[in-house]
Amino acid sequence: MATATTEAVPAEVAIRRPKRPNAFLVKYDRYLYGAAGLLGFLTLWWLVINRGLIDSLYLATPQDTVKAFVSGLADGSIPADAGPSIQRAVIGFSIALVAGIVLGILVGSIPAFGKFAEPVLLFFRNLSLLALLPVFVAFLGIDEESKIAIVVWACFWPIFINAVGAVGGVERILINSARTLGAGRLYIFTQVVLPAALPSFFPGIRLAGANAFTALVAAELVGGAQGLGIYINNASYRMQTPQIYAGILTLGLLGVLVNALMAGAERYLTRWQRGLTTR
Repeated sequence: MATATTEAVPAEVAIRRPKRPNAFLVKYDRYLYGAAGLLGFLTLWWLVINRGLIDSLYLATPQDTVKAFVSGLADGSIPADAGPSIQRAVIGFSIALVAGIVLGILVGSIPAFGKFAEPVLLFFRNLSLLALLPVFVAFLGIDEESKIAIVVWACFWPIFINAVGAVGGVERILINSARTLGAGRLYIFTQVVLPAALPSFFPGIRLAGANAFTALVAAELVGGAQGLGIYINNASYRMQTPQIYAGILTLGLLGVLVNALMAGAERYLTRWQRGLTTR
């Protein structure tokens, strides 16, 4: 009969337990990676100018841009132009949010209405915003109405398209289960369809928030007295390169702020699904 023999396992070949990741790195890895990426971008930006690859007449250095941004905040020129832009963006985005969600729900939940409206909607959603600028100006002039209308147009489509897909993509098993339990149409729509579709609304809403400011710059270039687009345009006429990029920096920071607000709203309104999905 064979006898089992045991031999001492050398320490150097002993199985080692995997090291547990640092708790700090796990908790803040998103911010650490983001900071590293931002630092790399700024370094590359500085090197491009420092090595003479791009003349500083066309691209300001990071330090000059920040200096112009701080000076613009201090003398009030940037807040004076940012205020009207934010107001136009908020009004246009709010109108687009209501219209996009309402029409998206109608098209997504009523197949006949969706089939009826599809050709018209498909035509308009593929029109270029720049091509429509003269139309908005012709009908609404160069005052606030045309600028807000341009923002509404740019924000409406992402919200509408996502709303249609969200409502139309609700699992049929959820609706059929509610019907089996005796639920009526109104209850199914408000308590089953809308909560299930809500998380899918937010990608379009966040994209629309970004579109609000990009479209606004184009709208403000058409005409007006105040706005970040006008601030950037005036700086370009004066060949004030740092001020140009200070205006662009302001737009970028506003976009980051809007995205953070949207992400917070999404986490709050969809908090019920935590632990149920990978989101």
